[in-house]
Amino acid sequence: MFSIRRRTILDRFSAVSFKGPGFDQIRLAAAMVVVAHHSWWGVNDVLYRYSHEFVHLGLFAVIVFFCISGFLVTPGLVRSGDIIKFGVHRALRILPALIAVVIASMFVLGPLVTKGSLGDYFSDSQLYFYARNIATLMASYLPGVTEGGRPVIINGALWTLNIEVYSYIALAVLCFIGALRHRMFALMVLVVVYITYVMLTIDTTFGAMSSTRFTNFVSLFVYFMAGTCLFLYGDKIPFSATLAVAAFFFSMVGLAIGLGAVVLPVCVPYIVVYLGLSNLPGRALFKHDLSYGVYLIHSPVVVAVTLLLNLRAGWPVTLITVAITLMLAYLSWTFVERPALRQKKVVSDWLVLFAGRLIPLRSSFRRLPLQDASESVLGDSRIPERTS
Repeated sequence: MFSIRRRTILDRFSAVSFKGPGFDQIRLAAAMVVVAHHSWWGVNDVLYRYSHEFVHLGLFAVIVFFCISGFLVTPGLVRSGDIIKFGVHRALRILPALIAVVIASMFVLGPLVTKGSLGDYFSDSQLYFYARNIATLMASYLPGVTEGGRPVIINGALWTLNIEVYSYIALAVLCFIGALRHRMFALMVLVVVYITYVMLTIDTTFGAMSSTRFTNFVSLFVYFMAGTCLFLYGDKIPFSATLAVAAFFFSMVGLAIGLGAVVLPVCVPYIVVYLGLSNLPGRALFKHDLSYGVYLIHSPVVVAVTLLLNLRAGWPVTLITVAITLMLAYLSWTFVERPALRQKKVVSDWLVLFAGRLIPLRSSFRRLPLQDASESVLGDSRIPERTS
């Protein structure tokens, strides 16, 4: 008897030249949800109430970002195994626009909305402490930027960037030790992170023992790793609308009965990847990748709109914020992000050349027994080319 081979995620990914036709729409939609969250809904939205205060729409949009990121950044690293190239590409995607937004917040937004004098503003060490955001180390406030006597968070959305950077580092480590070519190891990492995530969410004692930074990292990294494993096992997992619908059903049921932490990391990544690999309507409208710019820029715009126009959060603030943010995101993509991405090969080649100059320094120590032992161990543990 003849059996019909079911189309897999890898089949579909290959058919679209490893560029999911729907991911740009999903990312921009998720970014817009974050805008609405910060300028209108807050945490009191329909998903927050439905999920028994487990997840709101803003956090759900961030989860979507991490699912996509894990799925899309893994293939290049698996194929090349080049950690330097991977790091350069990720840095050029994140840092140029981030630097521009942080500097603009410090030297344009801050002076416009501070309640103190400009002299006090520019002499306050808090202003320069805010530059920590360039290194994805969160700093929330600028001097004299207050509302009702309380400091205003300038760009609350930046808290996820540090977690994203650590996710990239974790992925690079997995590549270095061969876990991406022996995919069972990556799956084991996902299982451990998933169990930890469930325990942090359900077991209040365990959650109380853990730091907020650790909890936040695990709560997003689990989705990143799920996206990674969806690619690594893409030749085994069917690309199926039926599975996507079933995943959506189980997600809704799990949220309704208070088991969001159990079902979401299993179901949401599959739904996101399925939609991302599908031909969603309106693809022709997404010739520019504005999602990252929208995500970075919208919070300072919300601060400017609410303080300068004396408006409270609501739909007027949302409409104004969306209009201004989209314009600025387009400028960011055109003059900052895209030009930086065009330098990926130049920067990567320079770093490889620079690292190559260090090789003679290593060879001069080969007579040392410890160096010989180290080199022999590395030589015996080469990563095989074939994915298991």
